[in-house]
Amino acid sequence: LKITHTAIWAIMTTANFTAFYLAFVGRLNTWFFLSVALLGCEIVVIIANSWHCPLTEVTAKYTLDRKANFDIYLPEWLARNNIKIFSVLMTVEAIIVLFHRFARTL
Repeated sequence: LKITHTAIWAIMTTANFTAFYLAFVGRLNTWFFLSVALLGCEIVVIIANSWHCPLTEVTAKYTLDRKANFDIYLPEWLARNNIKIFSVLMTVEAIIVLFHRFARTL
């Protein structure tokens, strides 16, 4: 389960940084929209599960360990702050996209 969770995290992190880069350079192409769609699905899943990854609950059934990274192969500080870090990154992405769109209308 930890390997699966870490692999999904890596895919979502790649999508997040891809969307950030493409927003920053102003290339709102297919890769940008695929990344945003993937991130949108992740946000829905996280919100629907009370701001937790559903894999965390599944993994919790198999261990008594409750460190922030008990369910994923990440440093504990990153696992603990993962949602905060990526929420800020996604907010900045949205601001950059809005800036690019607003700049085009001027």
